[in-house]
Amino acid sequence: MFNSFNSLDGINGLDLLKGKTVGVFFGGNNPEHDISIITGSFIVSEFKKAGISVEAIYVDENGNFYLDDKLSELKFFKADYRSDLKKMKKYNVNIQTQEKLVFESKTFFGTSKKIVDFAFPAFHGINGEDGTIQGLFEFFSIPYAGCGIYASSTAINKDKTKKMFRASDIKTTDFVSISERNFKQESEKFIVSVNDELTYPVFVKPTKAGSSIGITKVNEEKDLKDAIDLAFSYDDEVLVENGVESIRDLTCCVISDGKKIIASEIQEALFEDGFLSYEDKYMKDGGTQLGGEESAIVIPAKITGAQKQEIQDLSVQIFKDMDANGIARIDFLLNDKTGEIYANEINTLPGTIYHHLWEKSGIDANELLSIIVSDGFVRKNSKNKSNIKFESNVLSDAQSMKLNYSS
Repeated sequence: MFNSFNSLDGINGLDLLKGKTVGVFFGGNNPEHDISIITGSFIVSEFKKAGISVEAIYVDENGNFYLDDKLSELKFFKADYRSDLKKMKKYNVNIQTQEKLVFESKTFFGTSKKIVDFAFPAFHGINGEDGTIQGLFEFFSIPYAGCGIYASSTAINKDKTKKMFRASDIKTTDFVSISERNFKQESEKFIVSVNDELTYPVFVKPTKAGSSIGITKVNEEKDLKDAIDLAFSYDDEVLVENGVESIRDLTCCVISDGKKIIASEIQEALFEDGFLSYEDKYMKDGGTQLGGEESAIVIPAKITGAQKQEIQDLSVQIFKDMDANGIARIDFLLNDKTGEIYANEINTLPGTIYHHLWEKSGIDANELLSIIVSDGFVRKNSKNKSNIKFESNVLSDAQSMKLNYSS
């Protein structure tokens, strides 16, 4: 049903990587560290299948960089891998380069260097999916996959995301949010605002955490404070939002090669405990978000043709509104009684790039990578055309000024 597109001016996206090395970044200092390892290993494996030179770049919880082919194997992380890491070389980024990333490790015998020409971030959550690593890539002017700084930093923040939905007249559930600093000063006032503005049951979430980590369904006010405290243990800002009656959890993924944008089939994730938990997403029989728990995934979702079209149209609109790149997953909530559809969250790097949903949509993992890579090069070429240099006489004029300083 989909028009496959794997070309950029007649060139396959993966062909643009010939003679180059891709660096796949995963791990990181965040609660979704382990999920990122799974995604990173999958992407490295797919690049290897395509014959692309690839470096597995693992970032540990302390921010250390490790580059070793052993890290490309998921089985490495199933054992006591932290003790094995101690035997590996740590690498630092050489900050004197541009248009590429040079990793160096100094040893007794000299300096080991590894060069990355294209970056593919596979981080989930803060310190990676939030615009931070994207800033590093922008600083070194290296082409990279996925969303940029601004889209990433907006999507990671549920409060900012829902405000963007409202600004675009896209229906989302009512919500209130507060920072930890303000909550310490105005906790009672905030709880009153929850009671006045929302209707139980409500969901309490860390604003910038993903994978359903730290989320609590609260049915009564007496449980609200404990849920807020739990959420604050994962983030410094908390969002409380209305629940949806007769809820169904629907997902649509969007990809772009830098020119065209298309939406996937719609996936429904089934769950038992009132919301899609971390265990549902990643633990039970392979997890719904990794495509492993097939009995809990329905593709295509059993919804009306009109509902499907509305979700796909909204997904593309959201992708454009947030100026996304490469790939993004948009989650929706459907009230099965009223038929109302609510935009819920945006994920700028869905687990294992949601290859299971794209395969059901007619695009295999190889073509999916090709599309995402193409977009990265289109963005880089576009930025190269932008004039970031501006000639002025400010400094010479400043030298001629008589500047008086008083002590």
